[in-house]
Amino acid sequence: MDKDTIITMPPAKRVQEVNKMLKEHSLSEICERLGIPSGSFSKLMREGDYLYHQADKRYYPFVRSEEERVTSTHTNQNDDITFIKSHIDTLKKVIQQFEESGNLLLDKRIYSKNAEFSNKSIRMNTSIYEDFSKFCEEYYPHLKTQDIIAQTLLDAMTRYKPENGREL
Repeated sequence: MDKDTIITMPPAKRVQEVNKMLKEHSLSEICERLGIPSGSFSKLMREGDYLYHQADKRYYPFVRSEEERVTSTHTNQNDDITFIKSHIDTLKKVIQQFEESGNLLLDKRIYSKNAEFSNKSIRMNTSIYEDFSKFCEEYYPHLKTQDIIAQTLLDAMTRYKPENGREL
């Protein structure tokens, strides 16, 4: 096991591996073998709420008492309420904008990393395309026109798909 491997492991897996090593080596020996200073190693091992129990010579998950959990939950809720109160005007504007203009959600296939793209030329009514371009610029300036067209094609296929063999 090397330094990079131990650092990139998820905390639960890291604890499992270190506990195996602790059966044959001390903490200081493990730090030395991995080339990690003991302070950095200790901090790394605390990720995911794990603590070292010196008498058992192993790491255990830290379990909070029910009272601490309730206090923590209330604190988080109070933080959320404080945030909402301090940003209420912005939140109202976002909700109003959503209600007025709707929200365009893109299908994940449109922006998939595995998507393949090709150029296609189609004949289109100039007036309709200009209106569509203005629509895109006004309501969805943050999206690419090609993505909006792709979503429109998907929506059309879903909406106008003949049901039970019925033709259009």
